[in-house]
Amino acid sequence: MRDFSQFLSARSFAVFLFHGVVRGSRPGIRNYTRKHLHYDEFVATIRGLCAAGEPVSMDEIVAASAGKGNLPRRAFAVTFDDGFRNNYTVAAPVLADLAVPATFYVTTGFIEANSVSWTDLIEYAFEVSGPIELSLPFTGACGTAATREEKIRLLDEIRRDAKANRDLDPCAFAGEIWRQLGVTRFEPDPELDDKMSWEQVRTLHQNPLFAVGGHGHTHRVLAYLDDRDLQGEITESLSKLRQCLGGTVVHYSYPEGQPECYSERVIDALRGRGIVCSPSAVHGVNRVGDDLFRLKRIAVV
Repeated sequence: MRDFSQFLSARSFAVFLFHGVVRGSRPGIRNYTRKHLHYDEFVATIRGLCAAGEPVSMDEIVAASAGKGNLPRRAFAVTFDDGFRNNYTVAAPVLADLAVPATFYVTTGFIEANSVSWTDLIEYAFEVSGPIELSLPFTGACGTAATREEKIRLLDEIRRDAKANRDLDPCAFAGEIWRQLGVTRFEPDPELDDKMSWEQVRTLHQNPLFAVGGHGHTHRVLAYLDDRDLQGEITESLSKLRQCLGGTVVHYSYPEGQPECYSERVIDALRGRGIVCSPSAVHGVNRVGDDLFRLKRIAVV
């Protein structure tokens, strides 16, 4: 297990990025990226960080950046992306017991329809299929795979090429992979696939330890959208969150979050909707005074 306390420093603060926490192990293709940590590892990671540093909220980071307070030495913040139900049922109780604040950035379309991402759909198709043969020349990812290791190598290639393609419709892309593999039905794994209900999102928001922010409505890469779609994506996600929470929303995180996934145009659109902070998924730590729309995070996988 990695020692994430190595990222804590008296001269900087760290923002940790989680997605999910599960109690069961997954030896197959699903969750091969370790997007969902095992419960025991999550508990050990949070306890280790608390022993080595001081947990703070994203609100405290925003305040310190505005000169309205100081962060403790070796400060760290905990964040979650997407809105998985296990954030509420598994992770939040651990954080509450340890008095660790957290911000949950939710994709409102996932919450509304209890739907899954295109990457999860592709992982599922690879897991339920036997030997695989794919021809995807429009991404450059083509090949065959029979063993788990071969499937994972091909999946990594598909993820990389698809995420770099601005013109690709990821849902249609997943559908094409399903068609080629002959997959016709999705049987969700509740631990890996279920998203929070609106009531659970609201309950998290009502806990003083926790904050809820936006993470897109459809999880499309914001920088890839034209101006009209960008405004619509942000407006819809924030409108649904504000309706659920009964108040303003000032936190956001960029879907995918890599340097090519956000821009000044995206930041301006978020600022125009009242967002004050939107961390990326770029690896690294931060100093007080760094741009709150370009904060780095450390993925815990």
